[in-house]
Amino acid sequence: MASTTALPAASTTSTATCVTVSPGKNGYLPPESCDVILYYVPSFGAAILFCVLFGLATILHTVQAIIYKKRYAWVLIMGVAWELLAFVFRVLQTRHQDSDVYSTLHVIFFLLAPIWINAFIYMTLGRMIYYYVPERKLAGLSARHYGMLFVVLDIVAFLVQLGGASLTTNTSEETKLVLLGLHLYMGGIGMQEFFILVFLGLTIYLHREMIRMEAGGQIGMEKLQTGRFSWRWLFYSIYFALGMITVRIIFRLAQYAQGTSASNPVLTHEEYEYVFDAAPMFLGIIALNVFHPGHILRGPDSSFPRLTRAEKKDLKAQKKAIKMEKKQRRNGSKGELLPEPRMEERLDGSARFYQV
Repeated sequence: MASTTALPAASTTSTATCVTVSPGKNGYLPPESCDVILYYVPSFGAAILFCVLFGLATILHTVQAIIYKKRYAWVLIMGVAWELLAFVFRVLQTRHQDSDVYSTLHVIFFLLAPIWINAFIYMTLGRMIYYYVPERKLAGLSARHYGMLFVVLDIVAFLVQLGGASLTTNTSEETKLVLLGLHLYMGGIGMQEFFILVFLGLTIYLHREMIRMEAGGQIGMEKLQTGRFSWRWLFYSIYFALGMITVRIIFRLAQYAQGTSASNPVLTHEEYEYVFDAAPMFLGIIALNVFHPGHILRGPDSSFPRLTRAEKKDLKAQKKAIKMEKKQRRNGSKGELLPEPRMEERLDGSARFYQV
């Protein structure tokens, strides 16, 4: 029997006992049932409410991505859509509380959706560096590489969390396997928070650099404020969104640190997940709606240039030619890299040198 974030008591200890109970209204099973999935009756109204909220946020972010022509915003749209799907399956689960399928799908989408939102924030920082910093580098790393680096790290955390979540959703296995899944998932979200803290440090560093550049007149007036918002509001929205994600991570760590039995109050009260996970994620997403990068990052430098196929081919040929030229220059200008000359003794006692 699959489980949601609230694992049944029957799977927590090898000596625990359970009873076989027929499902009641809407498939309800009491906590003492062997096949129980939830320790509470899920709220239909709350699930519907967050379906509506995340649905509206998905539509709004899609419209903003089209209006502001931010191609990379599909990453954020994916994250919000996963939140929406999580609550769609929670709505279905409220009417089929003993359903393995709805339970598992709700868990997967709900636990992993924030990773997409992280990736969007990481990619936004790279574009901010490209837009504002003349060298288009920060701390020795190019603007393009910031997004790539943290997205890769995010994927690593994603895979660890996915592996852990998949183990916790199969309570027919031995208890040790379920606990291993919990530890893997907690390790994955711990990694995610560590990457967030490193990223936050770099974001604060860029913020300070921009304050310095603004005071020194190194940023053009057309970039300091576009429309109603100054560049500072984009930083504030990123800080707020990261803060909301951190609240959610701390909650998840605290939730699973107390075990998976019915004695864990977090697993017996549904409101904890809404207050410390669903609501913070929605607020972070709305902050990115209100202070969308499209409001502030405008113009030709607001996104990385896209090369045509012919331009990519020419660039590749140029890089190859430069590499060959450097190799020839290195072999031709440094005598020590050339073969050593050899000496040939002649019959008259003289010698001549020749190159092999």
